[in-house]
Amino acid sequence: MSWWRSVLAGPGIAVAAVTAAMLLILFGLALFGHAPGEVAATWCHGAAGTGIRLALSLQEACPLLLTGLAVAIAFRCGVLNIGGEGQFLIGAVVLVAFATRWAIPGPGWLVLPLALLLAAAAGAGWALLATGLERWRGVPVVLSTILLNFVAVFLVSGLVEGPFRDPATTAPQSALIADAFHLPVLVDSTRLHLGALLALIIAVALWLVLTRTTLGFEIRAAGLNPLAARIAGMPVTSRQVLVMGASGALAGLAGGLQVAGVTWFLSGSPTSYGYAGIAAALLGRLHPLGVVLAAILLGMLDTGGRALEKHLAIPHDLGDVVKGLAVLTVLVAGVWVAQRQLRTRVTLPQGGTDGDQ
Repeated sequence: MSWWRSVLAGPGIAVAAVTAAMLLILFGLALFGHAPGEVAATWCHGAAGTGIRLALSLQEACPLLLTGLAVAIAFRCGVLNIGGEGQFLIGAVVLVAFATRWAIPGPGWLVLPLALLLAAAAGAGWALLATGLERWRGVPVVLSTILLNFVAVFLVSGLVEGPFRDPATTAPQSALIADAFHLPVLVDSTRLHLGALLALIIAVALWLVLTRTTLGFEIRAAGLNPLAARIAGMPVTSRQVLVMGASGALAGLAGGLQVAGVTWFLSGSPTSYGYAGIAAALLGRLHPLGVVLAAILLGMLDTGGRALEKHLAIPHDLGDVVKGLAVLTVLVAGVWVAQRQLRTRVTLPQGGTDGDQ
């Protein structure tokens, strides 16, 4: 296999896809009178031009990494969990609840980890609700997780306008969480918090589990061919339930970390990280370390896009356009590589070795 096909088949596709999408966007902006060099320079400087800006990009990448890992581990096991958005919101709600309305007494080093564990458990429970609907009522996980996303959105809206609403403001938001529930900051003048390091550790741990353990082998086998895995004696159903719970826990933890490290309150219109996590997972080819790279790239697109809006009056939504184009590029490239590999395997018995093709 040539080097370029190796790039397309591996996590490096994220870099190639984002680069191709940005070149296409720059060409389009040039048609409307924007100098491509100026746009690219402003975008790159806004994303990583200084240490502070790079820290902001990494801060933006943290929830994308965890929701991306949530999607990746589920998809690798053949479970189409599209409910990261709802699980993220439920995790955020639970952390706010135990940091404001029902504040847990005690020192920060004790109550903060406990609150984050509760947020992760809430995300897992919300995900397993979809699994229960599938097992006992035959509702497809894709459908139930999408519908549960809407339920979570309306639940957040009702809570921040009702029992969780901050009486000190007219805005639909909760009260600020107590200082004991704030995550330590890694870089001054930013909100790049300790949760970003935790997310990276989780990604490495997940990669090791998937590639170095029997559990990881069973998860991958259940995703590739559940029938063959069952014939081989693997507990496919229990592995899928386990993975669904872990997936929801990662998304719920992402919501808790975002509140504890960045926003410090819950808004009636929170940023959508659950759906963006699907993009991160697909860009990373469902590989935990690939998702790390994809999340950082997407975070840089967001911060760079805000710099474009500030300095060149170009809408920051352009970053979302690049994300969409990049995901489409990954999907098309993945299908092309799979077809090439299939043709090679079919012709090998008739025509010699792979190197002869």
